[in-house]
Amino acid sequence: MKAKGCDIMLRMLKLELQKIYKPVITTIAILSVLACILTCVLQKDYTIYFHIDAWEIGTEYFGLLFPLFVTIPICWQLYYERRNRFLVYTLPRIPKKSYLVIKWTACALSAFFILLVPYVLSLLCALYVVEPQYLFPAPEKYNHFLLPLYAQYPMVYGLLLSAWKALLGVLTMTFGFVLALFSKNIFVVLTAPFIYVILDNFFWSSLSITNAFVHGFEPGAMQPKYVTPLTFISGPIQMFLILTLIVLFYTKVKKRTIYVL
Repeated sequence: MKAKGCDIMLRMLKLELQKIYKPVITTIAILSVLACILTCVLQKDYTIYFHIDAWEIGTEYFGLLFPLFVTIPICWQLYYERRNRFLVYTLPRIPKKSYLVIKWTACALSAFFILLVPYVLSLLCALYVVEPQYLFPAPEKYNHFLLPLYAQYPMVYGLLLSAWKALLGVLTMTFGFVLALFSKNIFVVLTAPFIYVILDNFFWSSLSITNAFVHGFEPGAMQPKYVTPLTFISGPIQMFLILTLIVLFYTKVKKRTIYVL
């Protein structure tokens, strides 16, 4: 029975992935091409000490816009499923929680690869394709986040940071996912995660505190002395608390339900 249940879950997951694979694949392709082009072009205007510098330079704009990349291609589909009452039609076939878990898993996998693939391809481009006009020797006081790993094992550094950014993309997508379950405004669903990240960055930066979500997304852009474990976990914890408050607001105050019968 357990094997049969797992088989059903896998088939449902495959079905959910098929629903959004076209916009997801298109987004991955566009972002990959854009990241590789920027990695090749932007580094020409900077002083390059290591080949991986081109990767950091070429992907720096992604740190600001990534909430849009992981929300728009994915969360719109869930919003319309709820709006056209498709969620209600699934009730006789699969339990509520099971369907939402499968739905979130499909969206999470999509969000993860939307960020991971462009970052990894641009990393490969920076390390094996781009040839800087001149590779300057690093000054004695040169400092960088995880400098030994960054300088000696750039592939490991890039892969670890890419995976971390992809995980933060999953959390950001979850923000839009929760809003898609309750909000009646598609504009709010697709842009609220982006607006939240902007406001979060503005608020903490104005206080000169490195707790912004975007700081944990781009640790290489900060002075190493300011990068601590709190830099990485504070942003995700804050977003998780905001998500909890949103769910409580819609369920307890607004009295909204996901499955409107």
